[in-house]
Amino acid sequence: MVLLAEVAERHRAARERLTKRAVSSVLREWQQFDVRDLDLSWDLRAETMVAAVASAQTAAAAQANPYMAAVARASGEKVEAQVAPAAFSGVTLDSRELGPAMYGAVTHTKDLIGTGRSVADAFTVGASFLATVVSSAIQDMGRQADLTAGVGARRTRYVRVISPGACSRCAILAGAGSSAKAYLRHPSCKCTALPVDGVPEGMFASPKDYFESLSASEQERVFTKAGAEAIRHGADPIKVVNARRGAYGIGYSGHYGTFISESRMRRLQAVTVGVKPDGSPLQVFMTTEGTTSRGAFGRREIAEFENAKKSGRYRRTTTIRLMPEQIAVMAGGDTDRWIELLQRYGYLY
Repeated sequence: MVLLAEVAERHRAARERLTKRAVSSVLREWQQFDVRDLDLSWDLRAETMVAAVASAQTAAAAQANPYMAAVARASGEKVEAQVAPAAFSGVTLDSRELGPAMYGAVTHTKDLIGTGRSVADAFTVGASFLATVVSSAIQDMGRQADLTAGVGARRTRYVRVISPGACSRCAILAGAGSSAKAYLRHPSCKCTALPVDGVPEGMFASPKDYFESLSASEQERVFTKAGAEAIRHGADPIKVVNARRGAYGIGYSGHYGTFISESRMRRLQAVTVGVKPDGSPLQVFMTTEGTTSRGAFGRREIAEFENAKKSGRYRRTTTIRLMPEQIAVMAGGDTDRWIELLQRYGYLY
């Protein structure tokens, strides 16, 4: 008997192969552009490029029918509803036509050149932008077709299927179920959804399961070195990853279709919070994530120390919440200190 996990993985892998072929095809066209006249190059090649993506979207949507049938067979059920693949091509998830969305690679490249970036560098960043748009357009429409087929089959619950090499934001949703919609995703996300109740045998049931399936080097690549070390000491992977949302110096896209160029990517930055005895600035890596009255850390601090101030819609604790990177500096190789600090700053309870 074929396991549901095998069905889901085959479907995810097939869609990823389809997406990679389409992205490669579009980028081959991009490489033929004349950077001296990007608009003319677009006019000459846009039709071919857009048609390739639309065709890939249709193919991705067509995968939903056999996928749903395979899920039904593995579940001992019968499926009769079928999606119309062509209905899922020609647009992006936010209802933009493919052409204008892909043309953003041209405008983005020209903008970078205008700011003084080298032509070669700007052209490379433009290619990355284009790849993101194309990959997202195909994966998103494929997932929409899966969701539609699931509705036709009266499926109301989904489990996230994590792809190999998944980013930390996807990893913390391993085993997470949802209803009404498959799940949230970021641009170029390659994860798929399995329309079943509960986590089938052979799939990651939790972020911790996924973390433990990785080698030490992969754990550090996905969750950062300090983040991985914190998780090895018992920290909740979800709290570790989410802390980066409010960390100083880091920029996340946050919304579908938002592209963060290489020039806008930032690194974690230390914040000056005081002065050392020798007069030099005291700097730490800190985050605002979880520090309001809605967050577990913030609620605990406010309840225990009554140290809150109004911040937007909610009260926020005035206690600094350290990042795992700062805890790593303070704890070093002392396991007891690691655990003490992870508990103190809301990563381990």
